[in-house]
Amino acid sequence: MEDNKCMEMDIADTIMEKPIGFNIGNRCFYIYPPTLGKTYLLARLFNELDVNDKIISTNPYMEALRVCQTKRNVVCRILSYSTFFKRKDLFNNRKVNGRAEYFCNNLNTEELSTLFVLILTGDNVESYISYFGIDKERSERKRIASVKKDNVGLTFGGNSIYGTLIDFACQRYGWTMNYVVWGISYANLKMLLADAITTICLTAEERKKLNIFDNKEHINADDPKNRELIKAMLED
Repeated sequence: MEDNKCMEMDIADTIMEKPIGFNIGNRCFYIYPPTLGKTYLLARLFNELDVNDKIISTNPYMEALRVCQTKRNVVCRILSYSTFFKRKDLFNNRKVNGRAEYFCNNLNTEELSTLFVLILTGDNVESYISYFGIDKERSERKRIASVKKDNVGLTFGGNSIYGTLIDFACQRYGWTMNYVVWGISYANLKMLLADAITTICLTAEERKKLNIFDNKEHINADDPKNRELIKAMLED
């Protein structure tokens, strides 16, 4: 029950795109949830760190401590980018470099590691997908797709993030590409895509193949455990 409460609070923070604040001396900074654009901007820096995903999943602080010791300047630059919200600031090298240098000079390794863990573990989308049962729906969609016959039209595109995410969001919500890339957190964007309401129409033959019977319980008559239940139903 307590775990569910914590999860709901985390989801609420994600929806609100709540930043994480921290202080260095008398200065206050905020780590903002990354947008799609910022995620791509940081991708090359993360590649330089060569982080071990297996260690992050089991002991993120240990991996953060390692990279903060071996790639301190890169980590400080990532932290710098993470504390800017506006696109114009993200592309202002003077501001980014100045703040990265400030972090490097004023944070010890342990402090930097603690902050970097927040960045490494900030994306909880997969846990949200599991919590809401969206992963099970994905499996069901694949099962339905295996028997679904659609001779009405052909679908093209969707070969990159342009079609599968950016175009989808622009068409569905009427957003500009700039807003999709820089205006909404990547976590919220992925959740909108993952949990978008879709309807699939099935023929009677397709429903039969999938063992879908109008949301009624399907009873296996070959199972000896169900004999008494079937007998009682027939008697009624």
